[in-house]
Amino acid sequence: MEPVLSLAYATLFYYIIQKTSFFRIDGISHKLLSLAFAIKLVCAVLLSLVFSHFYTNRLTADTFKFFDDSKIMFSVLHEHPTWFFRMLTGIDDKAPYLLPYYDEMHNWYNKAVIFNDYRFQIRFNAFLHFFSLGYYYVHAVIYCFLSFIGLTALLKLFIIYLPHYKRVLYACTYFMPSVLFWGSGLLKDSLIFFATGMSLYCLHQFVSEKKIRSLLLFIIFLLFLMLIKFHNFILLVPLYAAFALSSIIKRYYIAIFGIITVVYYFVLLQMNVVLPGYGLMELLSRKQAEFIDLANSYQAQSVIPIHELKDSEWSAIRNTPQALSHVFFRPYFWESKKPLIVLAGIENLLIVFLALFTIFSFRLKNLQITPLLLLSFIYTLSLFEMIGLVTPVMGAIVRYKIQALPFLLFFFACLSDKSLLTERFRFLKKIV
Repeated sequence: MEPVLSLAYATLFYYIIQKTSFFRIDGISHKLLSLAFAIKLVCAVLLSLVFSHFYTNRLTADTFKFFDDSKIMFSVLHEHPTWFFRMLTGIDDKAPYLLPYYDEMHNWYNKAVIFNDYRFQIRFNAFLHFFSLGYYYVHAVIYCFLSFIGLTALLKLFIIYLPHYKRVLYACTYFMPSVLFWGSGLLKDSLIFFATGMSLYCLHQFVSEKKIRSLLLFIIFLLFLMLIKFHNFILLVPLYAAFALSSIIKRYYIAIFGIITVVYYFVLLQMNVVLPGYGLMELLSRKQAEFIDLANSYQAQSVIPIHELKDSEWSAIRNTPQALSHVFFRPYFWESKKPLIVLAGIENLLIVFLALFTIFSFRLKNLQITPLLLLSFIYTLSLFEMIGLVTPVMGAIVRYKIQALPFLLFFFACLSDKSLLTERFRFLKKIV
């Protein structure tokens, strides 16, 4: 039954891609979009197989552990429907009679959480049981489609700003290896792509068309992002504000982004004055310590040394070069024999080559500063720095940074002059 139902949902989503106006992109055919979705489905299955055969502990495998806990929550529906909806919604969910179910789960009480909400993931999977009949691969197909929606929303925005790079943006948005692998299956990364892409797309629609519907959808997707990945939400809030304001004013882009970002981070750094223990640097230093302890307790194989992060701004500034170099360049493809690390190293090398192509095809006089370019640059830089400051595990670095990779490659494309690029690198003429 599981293969049949999974195939049925995949077929339904394929039909939606073919028939829905959201998936109509000038210059990108339905066949190309369907191909991208099909490849993502293959990667979703591949991810499950990798975790099934090489990382066999379901209690620590993200793709299984929240799904398994959601089964426990959903089982309550058949015995006590009211109890289930309390657990699902969080309304009066601390009642004593619910404790035995929470105790049976392995992740409900987990406090060593790095930038995510375990309970929301359990609840979301429990909700999907209404549609999946409890089959893992149906959940994986749904996650894959949600990720595809988010990435398609980003692609539509990228093409609005760079219509002459449609094929390049199509490839860069869907087909970066780590984005395909980690961003297609039953992992929170798929939901982050969905929430990020749709919130930004709806914000752009609201600014362009001034429709209340777009504003309401933007708020819904932004709240969804807050629940699934709080630190992405924190990083994007000021950038969304600057994006909206600069898109309305249509000038002073750099000044608007600069002022809003500086003021926002100044407030975060001084938050401990109002809420002791909740200043930005205090939170980051604690997160680093938690992550190091977690890596040691799980005996992570790809640990790399990082400088201790203290709760001071100077400590973050001093550690920034190491943080950015780790996220941009590690792992090197030669420093591990594990296939996933080797592939990640090759991808990093590819990014370096793309950066070099960008440098050699850059023309300052042809550079157009746009709100999306500035958002992409600041978001990538801030996310990469935060990851590098607190993360001592290469495997985690590879996975966490995928959220910014489409924005990074869009930024590269913005800096590249197409005529100069094809003039200096003639073999790229047919590609771009």
